[in-house]
Amino acid sequence: MSDNWYAPASLVIQLSFLIAGVWFARNLLRTMRASQEQLGAMLKLSSMGVSAEPHSSIASANQPLTVESPYWLAPSQTEAAGLAQPTESDPGRFAAVRRKIALWLQAPISSSETAPVRRIINWLQAPAGSRS
Repeated sequence: MSDNWYAPASLVIQLSFLIAGVWFARNLLRTMRASQEQLGAMLKLSSMGVSAEPHSSIASANQPLTVESPYWLAPSQTEAAGLAQPTESDPGRFAAVRRKIALWLQAPISSSETAPVRRIINWLQAPAGSRS
């Protein structure tokens, strides 16, 4: 054991990093959840004008993360209805993409100019002091 102390020490250090990472992640998730609940409560109060029951942050910290909060707002139907739906006269996004691809495919493959990448490669390969 005295000759091979490196392996157990490395294991202890790795386990301590793992425990510290899990502890930090749990605290971070608890803080994010409390912040989300506070923001939800403020939004609910400001939009509906309803007085909310007092909600203890200590009680929320002891709850599991999978329990839903009473302050989370469900998505409303007006938000979904407010999105623009493509009309039949509008060609749509996919038709525009198909048109751009067709134009790209119809473009000539070669041009009279040297490609910029090829010019850089030629410049790098040329001997110092010569200009091309």
